[in-house]
Amino acid sequence: MLDYTFADADFAGAGFADADFADAGFAGAEADQVWGRSLLAPLAPGALTPFTGSLLAEVAARTWYLYYDRLGFNPTSRARRVRSVAGRPYINLSLSALLDAENAGLEPPSFRLDGAVRPLLAWEKPGFFASIKLSRGAKKIEEMFKELQQELPAITEKAAAWHTRVSNLRWSQAEVLQVMEEIERIGAAALLPYFAARHGLETAYRRLLHLLGARAAAESTALIVRALGDAAGTVEVDMARRVQTLGQTGAAQQEALAWLDAGDFADWEQTLPAGAFADDVHAFLTSYGHRGLHEGEIAAPRWRETPTTLFAAIRACAHYAAAPDSQPADLQPLLAAVDGKARKEAQQLAEQMRKLISLQSHGLHAFSFILAGTRRWALAAGHEAMTDHRITALEDIFYYELEEVKEMMTGEWNVSDRHGIHAAAAARRDALEHWQRIPPPALIWGERAAQLQTTGLAAAGGARTGTAVTVESGASLASDAAVLVCEEPESTLAALLPAVAAFVAVQGSPLDPLCACARSLGRPGVVATGNSFATISPSSRVTVDGNLGKATIL
Repeated sequence: MLDYTFADADFAGAGFADADFADAGFAGAEADQVWGRSLLAPLAPGALTPFTGSLLAEVAARTWYLYYDRLGFNPTSRARRVRSVAGRPYINLSLSALLDAENAGLEPPSFRLDGAVRPLLAWEKPGFFASIKLSRGAKKIEEMFKELQQELPAITEKAAAWHTRVSNLRWSQAEVLQVMEEIERIGAAALLPYFAARHGLETAYRRLLHLLGARAAAESTALIVRALGDAAGTVEVDMARRVQTLGQTGAAQQEALAWLDAGDFADWEQTLPAGAFADDVHAFLTSYGHRGLHEGEIAAPRWRETPTTLFAAIRACAHYAAAPDSQPADLQPLLAAVDGKARKEAQQLAEQMRKLISLQSHGLHAFSFILAGTRRWALAAGHEAMTDHRITALEDIFYYELEEVKEMMTGEWNVSDRHGIHAAAAARRDALEHWQRIPPPALIWGERAAQLQTTGLAAAGGARTGTAVTVESGASLASDAAVLVCEEPESTLAALLPAVAAFVAVQGSPLDPLCACARSLGRPGVVATGNSFATISPSSRVTVDGNLGKATIL
């Protein structure tokens, strides 16, 4: 069981209110409710702008309802489902646990807080006849996973078609208003496979930790990671292998290698040398050009707009990349560590998690089309708002909530109050900079923040020592022993994995898509290292031991 501790956190200076969507008239107290950020963490790489935060909170709240409604769990409670704290979205774990327990007999999770185990909800194990009834609910969850896996190609195709249509618009005011009405509805449908997979992964992960008993979190997690092994067929693995192939193609073409080594990618579309390398670059961007680093933040550019770090990774692969060395699943250590009566359950949980890792990966890719399309819409709305000086810089559009941008586009926001509109953006920019310096709590228990107490969790096996390189300094990748240090193990960092020897994440979970990709490439990884790596110098020497979940700055 993971250890948490209550910690005071400074959340003052919030530039906008908590997201509150479906709570009107809710009279119940939230003093005992528990909120977690891990489910949405792969979509929220750090504190988010007001536009992105409000969009993700709204879409996630709708997706939460779609998930439980499809299961037939009667999600009629008017309790708040998603809230925003310090620019990060948090899911109502108490409400989810209640529906899971009442309809599927899933035991609510417990957390070790300040050394004491605290259950999320009061719960009694159901009797024989109640268990028969509840097993039908548990069966519905398993069936939904299978159904979503089958539906995923159509969901992805629909999301991609929407992105293509949005990308080709001429952005008249009528088109801006039309797309505005589509974003949340289409976004929720596209997010459902990811949401279901991630919720299932976290449920299974917590159950395995429980079966492993009183072992230290690092030891238990290492056993689970070893049992999960590689993740062939995920989007991240395809992305990484194609970057590595691009490096090999570039190395084989003299003009392409010289172009990569020159490092001037500002005008890449005009300067890219013709040939096999250029063909492969365009093929990669056809598949993944709508994605990019920090893609959960809609204000961040996509690779088709700014591929500088992508080309830096390709250049490093042309000179230094090591061959992939997959880490296959090994269940035996995990099974040996649990009680004999629980081994069958542990094996079933591990096998289910391997399937859900694939669903999570492809579900996240489907939703990435919505994020990229919404960015196109936001920029078009920003250009429209600049015509009469409602905003003075295009990027300011991201400092307004989604509903505020809608009001701005429909004329409901008093345009004559330009001073107030400009002041709001400035205040929120300051608030965002403040939130970015705050370590986000893993849990919000009532009104108290709980931090995960760990100096590292295993993400991918193996051990390496190298020189730290951050995402921000990634354009200077130039070593066969670089260790990538990031805040969150976000999905698109998979494009950089072939160019590094290992990775370390300040936050994150071994369930994150990047971790599965690292196991497929044989890149050791450690997540949840805490603040020791938050301000690391890019020139520091780092040892990463993914077998033990330890990362050390030398």
